[in-house]
Amino acid sequence: MRQIVEYSWNSLNKAGEELCGDSVIIRSNPDSFVAVLSDGLGSGVKASILSTLTAEIASRMFESGSPVEDFVQTLAETLPECSVRKLAYATFAVLTVSRGKDAHLVEFDSPPLILIRDNALVDLPMEERKASGRKIREVRFELRENDIMILISDGYEHAGLGGIYRLGWGWKNIAQAVQRFLSAGIADTRKLTQSLSKTCMKLYDDKPGDDATVISMKIRPSARATVLTGPPANKELDDFAVSRLTSTEGSKIVCGGSTAQMVARVLKEELLVDWVPPGKRKPDEPKKKKGSPPIAKIKGMDLVTEGILTLGMAAELLRASKTIDDLPHDKDASTLLARLLLQADEIYFIVGTAINPNQIADIIRGESMRMVYIRELVQILSELGKYVEIEKV
Repeated sequence: MRQIVEYSWNSLNKAGEELCGDSVIIRSNPDSFVAVLSDGLGSGVKASILSTLTAEIASRMFESGSPVEDFVQTLAETLPECSVRKLAYATFAVLTVSRGKDAHLVEFDSPPLILIRDNALVDLPMEERKASGRKIREVRFELRENDIMILISDGYEHAGLGGIYRLGWGWKNIAQAVQRFLSAGIADTRKLTQSLSKTCMKLYDDKPGDDATVISMKIRPSARATVLTGPPANKELDDFAVSRLTSTEGSKIVCGGSTAQMVARVLKEELLVDWVPPGKRKPDEPKKKKGSPPIAKIKGMDLVTEGILTLGMAAELLRASKTIDDLPHDKDASTLLARLLLQADEIYFIVGTAINPNQIADIIRGESMRMVYIRELVQILSELGKYVEIEKV
């Protein structure tokens, strides 16, 4: 199964500043991943502009495969050194990962990457060299499943300066904190980022003395979900459509009453509708949304729901949610569908093109309302960083 880089990041602004002087740009697709963290000199508007320019140039050039020398040269020509302090206007760390396995790290005057493997700190063999007059650190290495990587700006190293940590939190202490969080079972990148951010803020006594940014990354297998919705225009393709669904890895979802009947018929399995009469709900059973369509069951399928209504309601939920935690705790069809879609990294829609003769709008439009909602879901999911494909049958 394909490996991907799961990621999460958060920035803390320096106390009293509206803008953060650190910038993060992440570009991710199923085959490549680029993460850039840039720290602008000073703080506020100027630092924010400079770090944003640096991160934007870095992400585009590294994503296109430009040599490190070309990038550093472009950066030197675009952002010259401060004439007073003789320092670069912005530091940077750029991590690129191909196929979730082959990593390339380039750092300039930034805290080293923290790599945790099997809860042990890995010492990367960094090579120091000069590129366009600037000393950079570079390394290529191979990643393994469950590897954890952390990029930080120096605001994290300075946290607690003169307080709990006389010289600041420091890189080694931060790496040990990551190991402790992992030992405590905090392996999800979002929760890891939250834990590090809360600790950093606490060390600053809720008043950060510098912009502080963390990017948490984890190597894991890609999660896949396949949705079959709508019967094919040609009934002879029913078996083909169902076989496309059953042959895929990951979650298997069926949306639509006619589609569910088709799947059950082709698979020769019973279609069971999970409908609870009013007043018969168990005391500990979560309430379902009013007007929510019933959920059905087919052996081998992870979720079987009604079609158009469920797709539309799921789109509304996803439009207002960035993570699973943003979803309500309901057990209705649309929430369950939205949750499975958010859990997936790769989502495949197999869409039947049969026009419902009972839907006048479908006939006038020449396209099913189902397809309208699918396009909306594709847009929302793509904006959330998911890889989405549609196959019409």
